[in-house]
Amino acid sequence: MADKKVIEKKLSELFDIVPETEGLIVSDLEGKVIIGQTITDMNHSAIAKTCVDFIKHSGNLGNHIGKGAFKAATIDLESGYAVIVKSDTILLIALAGLDGKASLSLLKRNLISISKI
Repeated sequence: MADKKVIEKKLSELFDIVPETEGLIVSDLEGKVIIGQTITDMNHSAIAKTCVDFIKHSGNLGNHIGKGAFKAATIDLESGYAVIVKSDTILLIALAGLDGKASLSLLKRNLISISKI
């Protein structure tokens, strides 16, 4: 994994690029939070662990249909969105409100770029 400070800098830049972003979380593949930045008080650990579970189930789906392992997902929720990107060593999670719909592709593209650092 890249230097934590480099990732923090990239996440800070992403908040500026996509102002609708409500949170950015980076964890290891077990759900241990490395970096957590949200505009409101959220349980970063619970979010990361839930995303790890989501990835495991999505990976099972990929295996069952012959499409392979999980790479990334955009999840539509009642009051917003979550974007999840997995690399070989980390999990990146972006959270956005309903006003962030038009920026979801930009969030995902930037998370994928950060995951390759």
